[in-house]
Amino acid sequence: MNTVRTLSTLLATGAAVTALTVATPMALAAPDTGSTSGSAGSTCGPRTPADQLFLNRYAEDDETCGGQDASIRLAQADCNWLRAYGNSAHNQIVLAERSRGAVKYPYIFLDSAIEAYCPQYEL
Repeated sequence: MNTVRTLSTLLATGAAVTALTVATPMALAAPDTGSTSGSAGSTCGPRTPADQLFLNRYAEDDETCGGQDASIRLAQADCNWLRAYGNSAHNQIVLAERSRGAVKYPYIFLDSAIEAYCPQYEL
Protein backbone atom coordinates (compact mmCIF):
# COMPACT_ATOMS: atom_id res chain seq x y z
CA MET A 1 0.00 0.00 0.00
CA ASN A 2 2.86 2.42 0.82
CA THR A 3 4.37 1.74 -2.60
CA VAL A 4 1.14 2.77 -4.31
CA ARG A 5 0.85 5.91 -2.18
CA THR A 6 4.51 6.81 -2.83
CA LEU A 7 4.10 6.24 -6.56
CA SER A 8 0.94 8.38 -6.60
CA THR A 9 2.74 11.17 -4.74
CA LEU A 10 5.69 11.04 -7.11
CA LEU A 11 3.41 11.13 -10.14
CA ALA A 12 1.44 14.05 -8.76
CA THR A 13 4.63 15.92 -7.90
CA GLY A 14 6.03 15.20 -11.35
CA ALA A 15 2.85 16.50 -12.99
CA ALA A 16 3.04 19.69 -10.93
CA VAL A 17 6.71 20.22 -11.81
CA THR A 18 5.92 19.60 -15.47
CA ALA A 19 3.03 22.06 -15.37
CA LEU A 20 5.21 24.70 -13.72
CA THR A 21 8.04 24.07 -16.16
CA VAL A 22 5.72 24.47 -19.13
CA ALA A 23 4.00 27.55 -17.70
CA THR A 24 7.14 29.35 -16.54
CA PRO A 25 8.67 30.09 -19.97
CA MET A 26 5.36 31.59 -21.10
CA ALA A 27 5.25 33.88 -18.10
CA LEU A 28 8.86 34.94 -18.57
CA ALA A 29 8.80 35.22 -22.35
CA ALA A 30 6.93 38.53 -22.59
CA PRO A 31 6.56 40.37 -19.32
CA ASP A 32 4.14 43.27 -19.36
CA THR A 33 6.37 46.19 -18.45
CA GLY A 34 4.01 48.89 -19.64
CA SER A 35 6.79 50.16 -21.86
CA THR A 36 6.25 51.10 -25.47
CA SER A 37 9.87 50.39 -26.38
CA GLY A 38 11.04 47.51 -28.52
CA SER A 39 9.44 46.15 -31.68
CA ALA A 40 5.97 47.20 -30.56
CA GLY A 41 7.12 50.78 -30.05
CA SER A 42 6.11 53.90 -31.87
CA THR A 43 7.41 52.63 -35.23
CA CYS A 44 4.58 50.11 -35.32
CA GLY A 45 1.05 51.17 -36.10
CA PRO A 46 -1.45 51.85 -33.34
CA ARG A 47 -2.38 48.88 -31.20
CA THR A 48 -5.73 48.26 -29.55
CA PRO A 49 -5.87 46.88 -26.00
CA ALA A 50 -6.76 43.49 -27.54
CA ASP A 51 -3.71 43.71 -29.82
CA GLN A 52 -1.49 44.51 -26.84
CA LEU A 53 -2.92 41.60 -24.86
CA PHE A 54 -2.34 39.24 -27.77
CA LEU A 55 1.21 40.48 -28.40
CA ASN A 56 2.07 40.24 -24.70
CA ARG A 57 0.75 36.66 -24.52
CA TYR A 58 2.32 35.56 -27.79
CA ALA A 59 5.53 37.45 -28.36
CA GLU A 60 8.34 36.00 -30.41
CA ASP A 61 11.86 37.37 -30.10
CA ASP A 62 12.96 39.85 -32.77
CA GLU A 63 9.51 40.08 -34.34
CA THR A 64 9.16 43.06 -36.66
CA CYS A 65 6.15 45.35 -36.91
CA GLY A 66 5.17 43.55 -40.11
CA GLY A 67 5.43 40.21 -38.33
CA GLN A 68 3.30 41.49 -35.47
CA ASP A 69 0.70 42.82 -37.92
CA ALA A 70 0.56 39.45 -39.70
CA SER A 71 0.20 37.63 -36.38
CA ILE A 72 -2.62 39.95 -35.33
CA ARG A 73 -4.44 39.39 -38.63
CA LEU A 74 -4.06 35.60 -38.32
CA ALA A 75 -5.30 35.68 -34.72
CA GLN A 76 -8.36 37.67 -35.73
CA ALA A 77 -8.94 35.32 -38.68
CA ASP A 78 -8.83 32.35 -36.27
CA CYS A 79 -11.62 33.92 -34.20
CA ASN A 80 -13.63 34.63 -37.35
CA TRP A 81 -13.19 30.99 -38.42
CA LEU A 82 -14.44 29.77 -35.04
CA ARG A 83 -17.39 32.15 -35.35
CA ALA A 84 -18.23 30.81 -38.82
CA TYR A 85 -17.66 27.07 -38.22
CA GLY A 86 -18.39 26.73 -34.53
CA ASN A 87 -16.27 26.74 -31.44
CA SER A 88 -15.41 23.29 -30.21
CA ALA A 89 -12.31 21.56 -28.92
CA HIS A 90 -12.11 19.74 -32.26
CA ASN A 91 -12.23 22.98 -34.26
CA GLN A 92 -9.62 24.59 -32.03
CA ILE A 93 -7.30 21.64 -32.66
CA VAL A 94 -7.96 21.92 -36.40
CA LEU A 95 -7.05 25.62 -36.34
CA ALA A 96 -3.90 25.09 -34.31
CA GLU A 97 -2.71 22.28 -36.58
CA ARG A 98 -3.45 24.32 -39.72
CA SER A 99 -1.30 27.17 -38.46
CA ARG A 100 1.62 24.90 -37.53
CA GLY A 101 3.64 26.00 -40.57
CA ALA A 102 2.96 29.69 -40.00
CA VAL A 103 3.60 30.08 -36.27
CA LYS A 104 6.17 28.64 -33.90
CA TYR A 105 3.82 27.52 -31.11
CA PRO A 106 0.39 26.99 -32.68
CA TYR A 107 -1.52 26.02 -29.54
CA ILE A 108 -0.14 28.93 -27.52
CA PHE A 109 -0.87 31.20 -30.51
CA LEU A 110 -4.50 30.06 -30.67
CA ASP A 111 -4.95 30.33 -26.91
CA SER A 112 -3.56 33.88 -27.01
CA ALA A 113 -5.78 34.78 -29.98
CA ILE A 114 -8.89 33.50 -28.21
CA GLU A 115 -8.02 35.28 -24.97
CA ALA A 116 -7.48 38.59 -26.78
CA TYR A 117 -10.01 38.61 -29.62
CA CYS A 118 -12.77 36.14 -28.78
CA PRO A 119 -12.69 35.29 -25.06
CA GLN A 120 -16.20 33.87 -25.31
CA TYR A 121 -14.59 30.84 -27.01
CA GLU A 122 -12.28 29.92 -24.14
CA LEU A 123 -12.81 26.26 -23.24
